[in-house]
Amino acid sequence: MENISLKTIQCKLSVSCTIYENYAWLLNCYVLDFFTDNHWNKLPKCWQKSLKNLDSHEISKLLNYNKKLRSNVWPLSILALHNLLSSLSLPRKIVDLNIQSPFFTKDDKLLKLFWKNVKAKKRHEISVMSKICYDSALKTDCFHIVDIGSGLGHLSRILNYGYGFKVCTIEAQELLSQQAQNLDNEFETVLERKFPGYLKYNKNVHINKRIQSNITANEFLTLIKSAINSEDDDFKFGIVGLHPCGDLGATLLKLYTQCPEARFINIVGCCYMKLSTLPGLTQGFPLSQFCKLRNYNLSYHSREIACHAIENYIEKLNRNECWRLKIHTYRAALEKIIAQKCPKYRHSALNNVKYSEDLTFENYCHKATKKLNIDFSDVTLQSSEIEDLLAQWREVVVFYSLRLLFAPLIESIIHLDRLLFVEETGSAAQILPVFDAQVSPRTHVLTARKK
Repeated sequence: MENISLKTIQCKLSVSCTIYENYAWLLNCYVLDFFTDNHWNKLPKCWQKSLKNLDSHEISKLLNYNKKLRSNVWPLSILALHNLLSSLSLPRKIVDLNIQSPFFTKDDKLLKLFWKNVKAKKRHEISVMSKICYDSALKTDCFHIVDIGSGLGHLSRILNYGYGFKVCTIEAQELLSQQAQNLDNEFETVLERKFPGYLKYNKNVHINKRIQSNITANEFLTLIKSAINSEDDDFKFGIVGLHPCGDLGATLLKLYTQCPEARFINIVGCCYMKLSTLPGLTQGFPLSQFCKLRNYNLSYHSREIACHAIENYIEKLNRNECWRLKIHTYRAALEKIIAQKCPKYRHSALNNVKYSEDLTFENYCHKATKKLNIDFSDVTLQSSEIEDLLAQWREVVVFYSLRLLFAPLIESIIHLDRLLFVEETGSAAQILPVFDAQVSPRTHVLTARKK
């Protein structure tokens, strides 16, 4: 997203949150209650008539913001909503960063070592994020970086050995920190053998610690300076977080804004449903004063929807695999039975059952409720009432898809709130779609640096 004014961001947030509030009833519906609470009849009558017989390709067009709705006779309210969601949501088409990479080697064996045990998705994310960090470092003249939630240290190794950063990692799980150190040692052994004399960098410093949402900027800075043994009064550093979960992402943004020594931050969020929304020091959403003053909020269900991989879902629909989603109909029909026969088990966590074309409803029910003390007779599971419910599987898929239609908007609200937060505190910031959505559904990075 190109640099836009605070007023424009505020306007987008205001309209987006108004749309969310108007459709919160839909976003907060449990699909498993589709039959129990008669969700289909909650839709406007014109929607019911238009959406009832949609095939998978038409559903995919409805969910695709990049395509105009033409092939079907759509209600004007749906056309208007589709256009609004498309214009307000952050673009998800990948942009060319045009960053020159100084990566030091094209040696296949050494590159293979860099990517050892790194899956394709993570490799894609690390390749892009490391370039963004390098660009931030050049613009701020700051080559110390703190990688938080560093896991096995794959990103930190690229930043250090590939780009020349002095890296400090912080990881909550002790085992992962130890494994990261072992991988560093293994890499250095091979590097010294292939490139004698290259080892003139500082070793990665690995800290095993969980960053709590109530940590102060001073505690954070003391932790880092102590780990790297720095007494430099002019010490400065950048922060990188590749998928910090829930409140951790918000915490890193707060630390960045509160700590003058933090010169830049690059962050990709995830697990939005784990964000704290109650007012207080640990609040993860909203962050900006603009949103707080207006009491903007997002429900757990809507934040969970924002985490969906909508491009992959659209692709599944385009492959005419709509039938795979019949599992949602099975679950909703089972919930109807539970509500009637044993209501104490309503909304209970059931066993996951993978849908296949030969999976019968009876077999699904027995597998799903195996850990619960429920025994349904086959007469109940094969009744004409159940057959009528299962025949409505397309309506269930449409209702499920309607909720996903709002996923990019909800994620955009979270991103724009964060963007506004760092802009309010004196940073130049951007939100950029840098990851291929088919590979990495959380496509955007928030990149900010102190003015």
